[in-house]
Amino acid sequence: MKKWIIIALVIAPFVYANYNKPLLLKHQQKIYQLATGSTEAVDDEVYAQPQWEGLEFVDWKFLTATRDKNKQSLVSYGIVNYIKVVDSEWAPKAFDLKSKEVDGVAK
Repeated sequence: MKKWIIIALVIAPFVYANYNKPLLLKHQQKIYQLATGSTEAVDDEVYAQPQWEGLEFVDWKFLTATRDKNKQSLVSYGIVNYIKVVDSEWAPKAFDLKSKEVDGVAK
């Protein structure tokens, strides 16, 4: 009986992480919000823009990531509802956003 409890306690975090991994829509939202400097919800028209075609979604078992198709460089990664944008310059370049704050520095 103790063996099954231990097995369940070891497997449970992996199952939780698998069901709560961030999907592409969450990555797009975080990338765009960081580029524009806002915390408001992103409109559906933003998701329909053709610039997102340059972004490739990668889904590993517990970790998700996005990368630039042209440069094959990492743009963001996420695990269990946490998303970290690595390339904060991708969205301003792709959407031609000017004079927006990225990481607290006016561009």
